[in-house]
Amino acid sequence: MSLTYTESKEISYYMCDRHQKLTLPMLVNLLLDVSEKQSESLGRDEAFVKARGLSWIILHYEFIIERMPKVKEVVQIETYATEYNKLFTYREFSVKDADSNELIKVKTTFALMDTEKRKMARITEDIVAPYKAQFSKRIRRNQKPVEPDLTDYNEKTYAVRYFDIDGNNHVNNSHYINWLMDSLTSEFLSLHDVKHGVITFDKEVNEHQTVISRSSFRKEEDLFTDHSIMTNGATHCSASFEWIKA
Repeated sequence: MSLTYTESKEISYYMCDRHQKLTLPMLVNLLLDVSEKQSESLGRDEAFVKARGLSWIILHYEFIIERMPKVKEVVQIETYATEYNKLFTYREFSVKDADSNELIKVKTTFALMDTEKRKMARITEDIVAPYKAQFSKRIRRNQKPVEPDLTDYNEKTYAVRYFDIDGNNHVNNSHYINWLMDSLTSEFLSLHDVKHGVITFDKEVNEHQTVISRSSFRKEEDLFTDHSIMTNGATHCSASFEWIKA
């Protein structure tokens, strides 16, 4: 049975938007911090993986959001690795309020990358055994984002900066999410909250590249948006979000 790890977090002011709600990029930072804390407790921290010439990368997120926590709210973040195969490992997160109500459920797909070759590496049992996740030959079919409608879309351009790159020498996940959502108008973002979202990462973005963030509303369902992050015609990241009025 998978080992569960839980940590308490207080939502700080800098993690929140103008309405004092936790932002999606900051949520991701909190989740990854908790997963790394579990890895540290099991002797499988970042240094352990790096010593083998590897690093963890995230290929897919699915967010199911009842509501975002608010500033100064204390939440419990629970995580566990559910299963793994030779290429992927699957981890889930649950964010609960003080009364143990589940506010957010997040499902993720991780893979190992060879840091020298910049290619995916096989997952070996010695790395994942302490998490007690179940081995399965099955490869999950995650929900895929819908491509933006390029007949009617928003677009913004961003330069990849030095501080966008993390310790694994690639763009931090939270920056991708900022780029994805920032192509929407301030008015829309101020009046709506994410209810459900899927994000996939297909290809690394490197320092000094210029990325294009595109988004569109589905014509028949105006509370759904579809997004892509691109460079020179290549898609690096895709996402689809369902929104509710705040």
